[in-house]
Amino acid sequence: MGHPEQGIGDTPGTVYDFHQGFAALEEEHCGWVTEITGEIPRDLKGTFFRNGPGTMKAGEQQYGHWFDGPGMISAVSFLDGRAHFQNRYVRTPKFVKDKAAGKICSRGFGTQLEGGWGSNFLRPMENPANTSISWHANKLCAFYEGGQPYRLDPATLETRGKELYEGALNSVKTMSAHGKINRKTGHQINFGVNITGPGLTRLKLALDVYDIDPHGRIPRKCRVRLDEFPFLHDFGMTENYAVFLLSSISFSLAGPLLGTRTLSDTMAYRMGQPMQGIIVDLRSMQLVRKFELPPAIVVHFGNSYELGDEIITDFVQSCDLGNFTGLTDVFAIDRVTGGPIYRYRFNVKTGEINHELYLHAPHGEFPTWNMAATGGPSTYLYYVAPLDNGTPFAFNSLVKLDTHRGTYQTHDYGQNHYTSEALFAPRQGASSEDDGYILSFVYDAT
Repeated sequence: MGHPEQGIGDTPGTVYDFHQGFAALEEEHCGWVTEITGEIPRDLKGTFFRNGPGTMKAGEQQYGHWFDGPGMISAVSFLDGRAHFQNRYVRTPKFVKDKAAGKICSRGFGTQLEGGWGSNFLRPMENPANTSISWHANKLCAFYEGGQPYRLDPATLETRGKELYEGALNSVKTMSAHGKINRKTGHQINFGVNITGPGLTRLKLALDVYDIDPHGRIPRKCRVRLDEFPFLHDFGMTENYAVFLLSSISFSLAGPLLGTRTLSDTMAYRMGQPMQGIIVDLRSMQLVRKFELPPAIVVHFGNSYELGDEIITDFVQSCDLGNFTGLTDVFAIDRVTGGPIYRYRFNVKTGEINHELYLHAPHGEFPTWNMAATGGPSTYLYYVAPLDNGTPFAFNSLVKLDTHRGTYQTHDYGQNHYTSEALFAPRQGASSEDDGYILSFVYDAT
């Protein structure tokens, strides 16, 4: 399918070639890759895991949001210049029921069951385990922030069941899709937004911060009370602090609980609502600061670290829900743009905040870095961006941003080639922070 001649969004309902990249992969494969262009570095060893919605349909019914498609793990293992690929769906109850029935049997972030409010009343969103994947404490887990992680066999990708961290989680406590591992201690810090009980006028809500030790236990937690249900997908982590930014987005829980609306339906950007900041000291697991920032939306963070009394954190910021609303039907979305890259400097002692924009860097999304530097000083940030190469409808390039100088380099994947979140793999015996390889999946629409 060739790319259309008209500009982005000129004709509503235009079929763009990147839409086919959202089509289902129903089959599960396992075998060595025989068609290789170029040469795989022989010092690249290990497995590149990725998670994401593998299909947008159950039978002939389409899920109402990209966040609701069942999670499918892709794994590429590298050894001695060879590559082995396998993929497998996470066998959540949602996936098993929908697959067996050939239709949608559960609610989601943007998906209602047929039958109106009566079929959806007090029905919770079910967990598709479709957002991220992590290797920690010798456990491979698939994550979705509206539920609990699912543990997988790292060799076969078979689903072993929910990972509840020796009872620290349960069937209602959630854990986010963006845990981060402290490079010095080996502890993973993660969080969840949970309903803690009924209140006089509204449900009681809290941000729970979890400290997961290298053995997979959660010996310490921190609970921060929240006034409203927040949009909170990711966070920044330094050696000693966790930084949370609650975007200027509001949700209403009444409609979803009554079965009349989905959570996605109630999502709204409040232009006059300040973004809320929360800082937790990871040494004491105590809240140390709350603060307000100008209204904005923050989804993904880059690396964060400390410099004296300052916490420095990079992230993608926007003031537009367009990328979210388009995900209600990925086969109709006409563009994916990302947002500008920002840096905040928080002085933990004085409360002073400096807000900096990487003025000349391209807009993009899904920032990543050399994970060996997580929580410590780093220079380079990598992310994907829509480059104007003739098919600028979605992420088609990789950006390497020097966060000290503000300069950047780009790699163009080529016309009709679209990509997603990348991963930095250090070279064996690496001599510098950027000495390594970038791994990514690229969809060739031709």
